[in-house]
Amino acid sequence: MKKNGTDSFIDKITLGNCIDIMKKFDDNSIDLTITSPPYDNLRVYKGYNFPFESIATQLYRVTKEGGIVVWVVSDATVNGNETGTSFRQALYFQSIGFNLHDTMIFRKKIQFHKYIVSAIITNLNLCLYLARELC
Repeated sequence: MKKNGTDSFIDKITLGNCIDIMKKFDDNSIDLTITSPPYDNLRVYKGYNFPFESIATQLYRVTKEGGIVVWVVSDATVNGNETGTSFRQALYFQSIGFNLHDTMIFRKKIQFHKYIVSAIITNLNLCLYLARELC
């Protein structure tokens, strides 16, 4: 069991760096994670960097065999070209052992300002359903 163990986090809201917090969780202890992390540079989080590979590795370690991670993500569009970050993330998740069980695309409800009629605004997100296979 880890220093604090997963049980010490049950029914609590914990503020902190997700990697530091997950390192305190026991291996194979989480049934379900649903998250919509920062993606590309679409938002500024006061200088926070997004260490995707470290987060993905910790998610794999703490997810129970048979457990699920729902990863909600989107890509920035730069000069008319989507970055493809979501696809690279899906491939990385597979490379560390997750199964890409399903990919869903959903449309966010966006209210358009009357002066932005001609702008192209991406309002689609991907939900990657990642499963840790039973051994």
